[in-house]
Amino acid sequence: MNWSLPEWLPQITPTVLKVALLVLFVAWWLWGVDWRTAWPVLATGGWMPLVLVGIMAALVWSRISPSTAILFGFVAIPNLLWQLSTVGLLIGLILFCGWLQTRYGWYPPAISFEPPPPSHDPHASHDAH
Repeated sequence: MNWSLPEWLPQITPTVLKVALLVLFVAWWLWGVDWRTAWPVLATGGWMPLVLVGIMAALVWSRISPSTAILFGFVAIPNLLWQLSTVGLLIGLILFCGWLQTRYGWYPPAISFEPPPPSHDPHASHDAH
């Protein structure tokens, strides 16, 4: 039996991986983040670290993988400019996911990390017996 991959599989794999990563990214920001608490943090100055982290991510990206992007087959976008644009679009997508969640009420379930209060029930079973 000859087990070989179809010819189209290696060609389509990078695109499928990029789309899957984008779907996971959107799913996290849409259903994994509680925007009821995120919007007030952004409104009181949390937007500034978000912008600075975005600028630094684009700067590091442009130094790690320097390249010129070709848009529409003929427009050349310089190295740092296209990384800044991409990071800006991703931040815009994040904020759009927050708007969608707020608009349609798609909030994640509330999970409390606080320990439960101690029980004052004298009939509660104790494991020390």
